[in-house]
Amino acid sequence: MEIVKTYLFFSGHDEDHPYLIDTIFYEGAWWLVASWLQHHSTGHRIPERIIQMDGLTVRFQEVEGHPYRFLLNNALPKSVLDGVQQEGYTMAIHPSALAESQGPKLVH
Repeated sequence: MEIVKTYLFFSGHDEDHPYLIDTIFYEGAWWLVASWLQHHSTGHRIPERIIQMDGLTVRFQEVEGHPYRFLLNNALPKSVLDGVQQEGYTMAIHPSALAESQGPKLVH
């Protein structure tokens, strides 16, 4: 799995400080990785909670010549990254820390 970075700001949380968030391509769309699960014995990581970037609320652009691949054009609510469902954002959650990665399950 290719992991790239997205440059973004959070609304309502340290709005002047930019963040670089891990981003993956999954099922035809780009997703921000809010949290990772790591298998203790193998060290293998799988996304635990992801937020789709191709939604109604999130606008982004691909950039070149930076240490990140994407730039979010509008601030992301920090609560969405923390797992709080909010209209306009699609999240997916992996069902188990011990399961083999077959991809996360969508929740709306």
